[in-house]
Amino acid sequence: MVSQVSTIAFKNASRSLVHGVKLIAAFAMAVIVSACQTADPRLVTALRSSSITQIQLETAPDVNMGGFFDKKKPDPQLPKVVQTLEASLNRELKGLPGGKTPAKLIVTLGMVDLASNAGRIILDNHSSMSGSVRLQDARSGRLIAETSIYVSEQGMRGEGNIGVFVAMAINAAQVSKKKDALAHELSDKFVASVKTWLTQK
Repeated sequence: MVSQVSTIAFKNASRSLVHGVKLIAAFAMAVIVSACQTADPRLVTALRSSSITQIQLETAPDVNMGGFFDKKKPDPQLPKVVQTLEASLNRELKGLPGGKTPAKLIVTLGMVDLASNAGRIILDNHSSMSGSVRLQDARSGRLIAETSIYVSEQGMRGEGNIGVFVAMAINAAQVSKKKDALAHELSDKFVASVKTWLTQK
């Protein structure tokens, strides 16, 4: 009888412990998600007070590719990416976030790795780009805010004979839909990330 009571008590205690752990885990996850969704109000206030009037795009002196063997080489398509990104930055970000302080946006690319059309179609090569973004007062040069941006454009990968050919067809369609398609895709993603950062709530 004592043994049965002890067993029941142990089982109840175990269930309570498991339930308690689940509640703690759920609370911790809620706190983490809330923290991810809520920006620092000081940053939001600083961003909202500014309005981009100037944009400067530059490449770091040691700008490189993302591949293992090409770490110390700039991508041969770098000028194409810079030209495309510069046009997109000026088109999409001038005037944001809409405050009263004239601001200058400085984008410095540290890594650009743009797949060739052949590499994208045959080898499902990925493309990626990263850099730092600084927002500063256009008159005084005072730093308002800064962040780092990384974006990538994934190639389609197929499994089996049919899957490989289907993936190659999809990759071919992507790079042929317009001139310099991958440069545009990568630039659009980069600018969209900067825009999200500038207009966060």
